[in-house]
Order: sequence, then structure tokens, then C-alpha cells
Amino acid sequence: MIAAVAVCLLIGLAMGDQWINPFSASNSLDQTILWELRLPRLLTAFAVGGLLALAGAWFQVLLGNPLAEPYVLGVAGSASAGAVTGLMLMPESSWIMSAGAFTGAWVGIVAVMFFSRLGPNRMLLAGVVLAAFWSAVLALLLALLPEQGLFRAFSWMMGDLSRSDLPIPLLLLAWVIALVCGLLLSGALDKLLLGERHAEALGVDIKQLRSRLLLLASAVTALAVTAAGTIGFIGLVIPHLMRLIFGSLHRAVLPASAIGGGLLLVLADSAARTIIAPAELPVGILTAMIGVPVFLFLLLRRTA
Repeated sequence: MIAAVAVCLLIGLAMGDQWINPFSASNSLDQTILWELRLPRLLTAFAVGGLLALAGAWFQVLLGNPLAEPYVLGVAGSASAGAVTGLMLMPESSWIMSAGAFTGAWVGIVAVMFFSRLGPNRMLLAGVVLAAFWSAVLALLLALLPEQGLFRAFSWMMGDLSRSDLPIPLLLLAWVIALVCGLLLSGALDKLLLGERHAEALGVDIKQLRSRLLLLASAVTALAVTAAGTIGFIGLVIPHLMRLIFGSLHRAVLPASAIGGGLLLVLADSAARTIIAPAELPVGILTAMIGVPVFLFLLLRRTA
């Protein structure tokens, strides 16, 4: 795993509108590009991808649905609505959009938590309905947004790592804390896979565990969305892939997902910076192009 992280970071450092060998960058311009522009962005991508993958693994257990992922409860929609609201209020401020996204995400989380006491199936249904509501609110806000703000709004909504305002140490610390919290709950998560009755018989407080999972998964999703916009399908694809490789025990699945999600977003962002260089593709487009076929395959496999 350490070797894979190192290789992916080196590939990400080298890729871009111009290819630079990290081991032979001699002039000051190349060194500035590598260490002050590309490396911070790669670390942001690694942290955000890992957080989304962890949230996906938790949501799949929380909802008892293998097709669940971080945006299934409408958190991304409410965050987008908050971000566009901030852009409308103060278009010149870079922080106000991030603050609006974080506030909007938590509004969506509070709305979903209100329905969590009804059980996972009804909570999932409420999340789908709330996601549709936030989409309608977002469409209204975009219609009212001045033309000069549309590009920035759409760029953020499709995933944008180039304008992240959150400190990288904060994101990496959140990655570590989320992984540690997940590992502390891994035993209870394994028991929950057996079913609620079996888990309760083994001493698991189901209501308390679901509340902790919902709060933890929603919090890391809110942070990831605030940092990079709406980047979908990492939380769906990576946990399934890691379960196929490492089995279903969460003490293996969660660290593998945290690292695998980070590496996937690092590679996707590196490709997004390179494919049509010097322009950039929104990284959310590439993750969706990977995630949609996998989602459809899993859906067909589940209904077969």
C-alpha cells in the first residue's frame, strides 16, 4: 500500500500540461510547479477521496444497501445549494462559497437525521426525496445567479480541486481521525452485517451505532464536499472493490478504502489536468465515467 501511494503521487506530480520528472526538476519554475502547485492539490485529492470512500463504506452498512454512497441522502444537493447561495451573496469572496457549502451540507444532514429514527429504509426514501428537493432549490438559485458566476458554480458542482480553500493539514487530520473512528467501530460494523437481531444478541446497541455512523459519515461527506465540490461514485466503487479484494471484515476494508479512494481521486485528478491540457476537465466527470458503469453492473447483479 505504501508503494502504491508513492507511485500514484509520483505519477500525479509528473502529469499536467507539461510533464515534469520529480527527480530531475532542476530549474526553479519546475520546482515551484511540483511542490507549490501540484503536491498540495494531490494531497487534497488523496484526503477527499479517502473521506468519500470511508463515508461510502459506512453508508452501505448503515442503510443495509450495497448501492448506497455518500450523496444518496441528499447531502451533496444541500451543499451545492449552500455554495451557490454563498456565491450569490458575496461573489468576490473565495471563502464564502466554502462556508455556504459546509453550512448547506449540515442543513441537509440535520434534515436526514430527523428521519433516522424511522429506520434505514424510510431514511433512505427520505434522503431520495430530499435530494430531489435540493435539486429543485439549486435549479432555482442557478436561474437567479448572475451570468458571471455560472461558470464558477458549475465548475464546483462537477468537482473542482483547484480552488479548495480548506487547509491541507486539516483535511489530512480529518482523514486520520475518520479512519481511527472507523477502526474503533469495526467490530460492531462486522456484527451489524449479520443482521440487527444477531448484532443485538451479540451486545451491539443498534440505535447508538446507527446514530454514530450517520453523524460520522455525514460529517466527513460535508468536509469533502466543502473542499472539492460534488465528486460522485468514489464512495460506491471503492468499498465494493476493497471487499472483493480483502473480504468483508471492516478492520481491513476501512483502511484499504481510505487509501484506495485517495489514490483513485489522485489519478482521476491527474488525468483531468492532462487529457485536454492546458485546459482541465472537471474531475467529477471522470469519476462518474468510472462509477456509472460499475453502478449499473452492481444494480443488474443485485436484481439478477
